[in-house]
Amino acid sequence: MSSILEFLNSHGSARKFTGQEITEEDEMTIVTTAERSPTSSNLHAYSIIGVREGATKLKLAELCGNQEHIAKSSLFLVFCADLYRLSQVAKEKDYRFSGEYTEMFIVATVDASLAACRALMTAQALGMGGVMVGGIRNNPEDVAELLNLPDLVYPVMGMSLGYPESEPKVKPRMPIAGIYLREKYSDASFQEAIRSFDKMIDDAGYLKGREVEPENYLDYTGEYSWSEHSARRMASEKPTVLRAHMREFLEKRGLLKK
Repeated sequence: MSSILEFLNSHGSARKFTGQEITEEDEMTIVTTAERSPTSSNLHAYSIIGVREGATKLKLAELCGNQEHIAKSSLFLVFCADLYRLSQVAKEKDYRFSGEYTEMFIVATVDASLAACRALMTAQALGMGGVMVGGIRNNPEDVAELLNLPDLVYPVMGMSLGYPESEPKVKPRMPIAGIYLREKYSDASFQEAIRSFDKMIDDAGYLKGREVEPENYLDYTGEYSWSEHSARRMASEKPTVLRAHMREFLEKRGLLKK
């Protein structure tokens, strides 16, 4: 049991790969293990698209914000919330289909996210490394066209997988008092947890050279901490941060209408 816990606590993102290919056998181990993730009401309201073709990965890298690791990954997985398959089941039975409701959108998104987490853990257990890619939502219409996604399907996240060039860094996490609350919600421990986390991040040097939009904060002279970094991230008006296009995109695909 201790070795399992040690493994679960050793996660670090990998963005540089050796070029060694992932075998088809290991690919299937990753996706079949991912399928064992919890799924709401056993609906399987998600799909996984595996991409190996170089030109497709190159285009996806561009659409995701020119993220080079996508093009250089051995396998790029796209985790999709998928209500289309269920719509076809309902159609075959001649039943009403309620896929336009927000709850169904949440169910499908959670299903896809749970599968993605298990897929990454499986890859890491097999000696690989990877990184989640939210940039798959930068240009969702182009991604949907490239991957032939039907209505009622949208890309939740991507995942670059390969054999890492070096051991991925295990980044600090916020003290548990900042996120785990007993019996009811309370912000009583937030400030102390955030101060402690700011120091951990500073000691690790994780944010050095990674300031958010420094051109907008030329007069800032304080410590560039996690809290400063995160506040700037939440204040950003960049399209690739806010992705304001997502609501219209989702509604056009028959999602989030009610």
